[in-house]
This record gives sequence, C-alpha cells and structure tokens, in this order.
Amino acid sequence: MGERLELYERAVQQPVAEVAFLERAYRHHGKTKVQPVTLREDYAGTCAVAAAWGRSHPQREAVAVEKHGPTLRWAARHHGDLDGLHPVHADVLAFHGPRVDAIAALNFSVFIWHDRPTLLRYFRHARRCLRDGGVFVMDAFGGAVTLGTQRRPADGFEYLWEQRAFNAATNRIDCRIHFELPDGRRIGDAFRYDWRLWSPAELTETLAEAGFTEPTVWADDGKGRYRPTRKLPGDESWVVYVSAGR
Repeated sequence: MGERLELYERAVQQPVAEVAFLERAYRHHGKTKVQPVTLREDYAGTCAVAAAWGRSHPQREAVAVEKHGPTLRWAARHHGDLDGLHPVHADVLAFHGPRVDAIAALNFSVFIWHDRPTLLRYFRHARRCLRDGGVFVMDAFGGAVTLGTQRRPADGFEYLWEQRAFNAATNRIDCRIHFELPDGRRIGDAFRYDWRLWSPAELTETLAEAGFTEPTVWADDGKGRYRPTRKLPGDESWVVYVSAGR
C-alpha cells in the first residue's frame, strides 16, 4: 500500500499548484480580502494537498478527511512532521468539524457518487462546513472519451493511465492506474476507479441547488493558467476546476 501511495503522490498530484488555485478561487468568490487560513481536504487520500496547505504559511491549518484507514495512517506518517495537518478517519458525509475557509474535493473525487441525490447531499453538507465567504473547489474531466492507455514518465518511473470501459448510457467509466518501475516490476491496477462522469453543467447546476453562489468552471488557457470559461470543446478531452462560494 505504501509504495503505491508514494508513486501516486509523485506521479499524479501537484499539491503546490492546487494550493495556488485554491487561493485564487477564494479571491474570486470571497467576500473579504483576508487570506484563507483553514482548509478541509475531503477524500484526502495521501493528504498531499492538505499538507502543502499547512506548509504554505505558518498560520495555516488543514483537516484531511479520509475513510480508508490504511491510507490515512500512511499519510499521517508520511507528513508527520507537520503540526498544521489534522488527519481525520471519517466519511466525508458524516464529518462536520469546525467550519473552514476552503474545502477541496480533488482528484475527481466527486465522481464516486453515481446518483444526483447523493451528489446534492454532499454539496449541501460541504456548504454547511464552510464559513461565510468560503470557497468549495473540485476538479472534473470529460469531453471525448477515448478508451486505451496513456503512458508518461514520472520521476524515474512510468505512469500509465487506462480508460478501460465507458457506458455512455449511464456515464459510468472504468479507469485504472498502473506503474512500471526501473527494476522491471509492473504494478498493475494499482488504483481502480468506478466513476460517474458528471458534466460541468450538471455540477454547476447541482452546486446552485445546494445553495452555493456563482458556480464557476475554470479551463486551462493553453498556457497552464486556469481561467473562468463558459465554453468547452466536445471533440477533445479536457480537465477543469469547478468552484463555488458560500
């Protein structure tokens, strides 16, 4: 488990960039010019974003909510030197805790919810856990769905992203992550995902129904900077952020 999580953190996550975007989204939606201090990372996994948040400023603290005990214990050991990180073993729908300035649900985590009532329930719960003026941020991917495996180098090893099956009638997609290591080992199906691909329109509409203000879709402008957009191509794949204010 530990090796897979470390490889995932090195190959997939960009926590410093995620923290920078959270700050930007907070300024976009916030009712105050005061910098955000507290973060809650839902579906925290390796807790990489929460840890990067805690390291970004001496006054910052982050709660990392993860229901898989072994993963959370690994993350707590991995980031154990950080006083501002507070790992919590809980289901995100059951944990309340203190209200925070920002909530992050990244790595396509909301795709685990396959029906709209549960998605709406989570959004309403997240809104209740935010302070006034707070921001909620998630990411999503979509567009043209191509089955197969993409390969790219990642910090001394090979990262493989596989889209194995897709049902357009339900928008359910079966995705896998594999790793190939320099010693010749292959870690197949290191991570498996049974997701529902929610469109940006569905996400923003459900956020609005949950009571959030100004749901916003952010797309890469081609120069690595995400900007608010109202238009996405249908004939190519894309990754976006979706944010909303309380």
